[in-house]
Amino acid sequence: VQMKIAISYKSVFRILGWLLMIEALLMVIPFIVNIVERQPSTGFILGIGGASVAGAILSWTCRFHRITIRRRESYLLVSISWIVFSIFGMLPFIFCRTPLGITDAFFETMSGFTTTGATTLPDVESLSKGILLWRAMTQWVGGLGIILFILALLPTLNEKGGIPMYNAETSGITHEKLHPRIRHTALSLWTVYLALTLAMTLLLWIGPMNFFDAICQSMACISTGGFSTRNNSIAWWNSDYISSIVTIFMLIGGVNFSLLYTACRGNARALWRNDVFRAYLAIIFVAYLAILASLLIQGRVHSFHDILVAPLFHAISAITSTGFTLDNFTLWGPFVILVTMLLMLSGACAGSTTGAIKVDRLCALRSILSNEIRHTVNPRHIYVVRVNGNILPSAEITRITAFVAIYIAVATIGALTISAFGYPITDSFFATLSCLGTNGLGYGDTAGYHLLPCAAKWVLSFCMLIGRLELFTFLVLLSPWFWKK
Repeated sequence: VQMKIAISYKSVFRILGWLLMIEALLMVIPFIVNIVERQPSTGFILGIGGASVAGAILSWTCRFHRITIRRRESYLLVSISWIVFSIFGMLPFIFCRTPLGITDAFFETMSGFTTTGATTLPDVESLSKGILLWRAMTQWVGGLGIILFILALLPTLNEKGGIPMYNAETSGITHEKLHPRIRHTALSLWTVYLALTLAMTLLLWIGPMNFFDAICQSMACISTGGFSTRNNSIAWWNSDYISSIVTIFMLIGGVNFSLLYTACRGNARALWRNDVFRAYLAIIFVAYLAILASLLIQGRVHSFHDILVAPLFHAISAITSTGFTLDNFTLWGPFVILVTMLLMLSGACAGSTTGAIKVDRLCALRSILSNEIRHTVNPRHIYVVRVNGNILPSAEITRITAFVAIYIAVATIGALTISAFGYPITDSFFATLSCLGTNGLGYGDTAGYHLLPCAAKWVLSFCMLIGRLELFTFLVLLSPWFWKK
């Protein structure tokens, strides 16, 4: 019988201390912006001080402990880090010029770090520039992942648990290493991420958008987060140029960043040879045609904007879990709402910054279904499941089917819970799928997240967390077996 080794809590706490000190350093940037703009900065002072002190205490008390990070420590660290980051990251919202309560502040911060983009702020334009920048930064850091961020910064973790932490946080059915050393992989991914952010910022800046709005919109877009500096989101600029740039970069944000890195290294053909990437584009195209057909039938198409820009923007915003809005899609009818919910359930490619089930798993499920149908006719034949030309082992197939089943079960339980507060079941499912898939779009009675009861906000915050960590990483902590020696 294989014996389980006790969890190395001191290793977890030591790394968590480092993470908190890094969060404190990140908050210095919006703090400086508020100082320059002569706007209240009490929240950032408390956030920087609290995260610094807590981080220093954790790392100092465990300084002599040798770091040991195995699979269980990785799951624990990844799950705790997102919660603790949100607890300290919400302080600027609690003590800002238009203060939020604890529930709303935690919801807002969790929505940021998980790149959900659902907001409890009815008027974001009344916020200080520091708070707006902090909202964008939470999404940008959370896009590729908090742990991946620290792996790129701290070389010492390369040999002390980098791989299990990387596997615990990275989305998808397989986890590719671009280089033998995990830190080099993290640096490569962050290089692509940063380059795309800077490129989008410049493209927006040369259009009808100032630099501050451009950098905030870019961080929220590349991370497929969706926090905007304007109440009307991208529609505020009323520019097809801005809408087109955002559409393109939302599309890019939904692609596997390892694949983007390969393409940037000169192997652009790898994109089109990738089955998942082709399926991703196909789903977007079919969804676009479906939305356009519905708008044509309703007589809502009157211009080039209505034919191409608006429906394509919405389809990509929904499937990539960005949640930016251009037009009021809730007026487009129930068919478009259903298509939107299906796109939120699907999600984009694994290894991207998006949420939901992911196209990779859908491709695997399609192959599994096809094999079962053929196996019914030819029971003696042996069929395999392939994704991108690679044969998936039976254990991986079981994990994929279990993930999809649990995902749908969690979405159903979440929707039933929200409906218990008196909301229509359609609106409840929409809000749950939006938060579980880290999308952030709202519809119907649940569109205004700030109007929801506190208990409903905590339920949806929990959906954001487990959705971003892809269920297993967090749900495994609920098992008594996990904590036994």
